Amino acid sequence: MALFQIVYVSTASLELSRADLLKLLKESVGRNSRANITGLLLFKDGAFMQALEGEESVVIALFSKISRDPRHHHVIPLIHETIEQRYFPDSAMAFRDLETADLKELPGYSEFLNTPLNSDLLAADIPKCKRLLLLFKQNIR
Repeated sequence: MALFQIVYVSTASLELSRADLLKLLKESVGRNSRANITGLLLFKDGAFMQALEGEESVVIALFSKISRDPRHHHVIPLIHETIEQRYFPDSAMAFRDLETADLKELPGYSEFLNTPLNSDLLAADIPKCKRLLLLFKQNIR
């Protein structure tokens, strides 16, 4: 089975509360785990960036559903390609400034947006998807 990846950005349609984000995180982790989809969902100040990885037909179907979700708009795909390996095998979801114990206990939660930037962005061999996610992280500071 070939692995496939889609990375996209979008804008929240409405302001999302911590409770809204926690619900979204729980739903995403559950749905993606059942579909064997991994990736990274970043959210900050109304902006989303998400990487989705898995079987091509499953990833494309999920992206199609996500594109129609009224909770966000201006969905722009950035990467849409076959990949050799999963870059986010732990089905990570990262949120910044959500410091609740419940959130950190969820399977797949990532501290990606809460950790300092380092020289990763300058590495020559960094995958395109990780470079985009690091640029997102760099520009929210």
